[in-house]
Amino acid sequence: MRSLISLALAGFITYAAWNVANAWMTYFRFKDAVTDASQSGSALTPEQLRQRVLALASQYSVPLDEDALTVTRNQQTHHTEIDGRYRQPIAVLPWYQYPYTFTWHVDTFVLTGLR
Repeated sequence: MRSLISLALAGFITYAAWNVANAWMTYFRFKDAVTDASQSGSALTPEQLRQRVLALASQYSVPLDEDALTVTRNQQTHHTEIDGRYRQPIAVLPWYQYPYTFTWHVDTFVLTGLR
């Protein structure tokens, strides 16, 4: 009986660890894609960059609302900031999901004229 309880506990821990790791890996991949879009999107307007980030959210299955995303750019200094957040439920137990809020801040400077 004791080994059955230990096996069940190990299964629950593995289940939770898998789901938490999967949620964090999705977050890091999405944040890296947003950083790449910010660095390579210097020719885009802030609204076009915003639409690109929303498309990336759809591609990575991130539940991002338009209200939770801000894109600002200073055209004189080529400074771009992208802030966002999304809430994703993470299944830590088969019958319980914890709603975790992921936030990010991407801050890029694009140097032009250097070759």
